[in-house]
Amino acid sequence: MIVVSANENEKKHSISLFTKASEYVKPKKLLADSQYSAVNLRETALKSRALPVIPYPRNQQVGIRGILRVDRKFRSHGHQKFRRAYRKRVAVERVFSRLKNLAGLTQHNLRGIAKVTFHSQLCALIMLLTAQAAINTNNQAKARSIRYFAN
Repeated sequence: MIVVSANENEKKHSISLFTKASEYVKPKKLLADSQYSAVNLRETALKSRALPVIPYPRNQQVGIRGILRVDRKFRSHGHQKFRRAYRKRVAVERVFSRLKNLAGLTQHNLRGIAKVTFHSQLCALIMLLTAQAAINTNNQAKARSIRYFAN
């Protein structure tokens, strides 16, 4: 986990984060928004033997057919293999949404990167422990419900 100030662009840290994560997990695919469309990130993914599933923005790769793109209505276009993989990115977005809204990452009174990093790690741990509690109690339907196990 990398925590930086809110005014920094996430794209700057994407390569170092992917490289660090690749030391522990061997990813098959790298899913990202078109915001992360950069040659060096795609090359880093390919060096790690991961398929980069990153849509190209309208101003990149103009006139080339068959590459992954997302239009203004958030519909994906391109090869079917890339479109299927890109749809799975929504699941990751749901996790971040839960972290922000239910675990309290949007409303905190912390100052300093160290405190915010620790708070973010605790929020991620809460989500993992909630899923584990649901499995242990044979109640998998509540694996995503932090509030169910909070009482």
